[in-house]
Amino acid sequence: MLTKEYGLRVIAPDAPGHGRSPALPPDSYRPSLMAEVGANLLSELGVARAAFVGFSWGGRVACSFAARFPDRAASLVLIEGGYFMSPGLTGGDAKADLEACIAEAHQETEEDSFASWNAYFAFERDSLRRWTPALAEAHRAIMRERGGKVVPVLEAEVLAAIKHGGRREPVTETYPPIAAADVPILLLTAPESEAAASAAIARFRSALPKARVESLRDGIHDLVSYAPVEVAQLVGGFVSARL
Repeated sequence: MLTKEYGLRVIAPDAPGHGRSPALPPDSYRPSLMAEVGANLLSELGVARAAFVGFSWGGRVACSFAARFPDRAASLVLIEGGYFMSPGLTGGDAKADLEACIAEAHQETEEDSFASWNAYFAFERDSLRRWTPALAEAHRAIMRERGGKVVPVLEAEVLAAIKHGGRREPVTETYPPIAAADVPILLLTAPESEAAASAAIARFRSALPKARVESLRDGIHDLVSYAPVEVAQLVGGFVSARL
């Protein structure tokens, strides 16, 4: 839809350690460094400016991209990301925090593992309240078989590095330079059902008052899978008007 109806060129790389992209050293997952990876990719492709669209953790990277390279950010679209606050470093000790993140990541990876593909697809179907062959293909791509289970492609060590990087570089630090550069922003969120989410969005609105914030009714964190047409329409309309 973004290409056919809005005439947009879509560049959708796998982040390092995701999909078929090899992982990087743990310290490479700070959002500011991931933003640099994105900027370098655009340079290699000959793209001077682009709308940066980030989902979940990608929203944090998108904010860092706009803060570091405002002249290259035609607009910023954050889909359920870019407004959450990670916990602070454990006692201010970066090494201890990384170890804590690794323990958390291994626990999360275990929780996100399934006995079979059928069990995994059933879980996703129930969560999304919809299912299609395209969704099955997309969700299969982020999992693999290992040790008799269906487990995430994303290794626990990479997930830990992402967590640790976010704690070292709070997303709120990107807000002042983004505001100063007047980068157009669209934030798409699930309903503000939790007090923490409401507070985070209020903080986001206060720091970036020109941002457009849309909450998708009955949505879940994975808005892209839950409401792809609505998300594409909102993103396509916003981005195409600002290129």
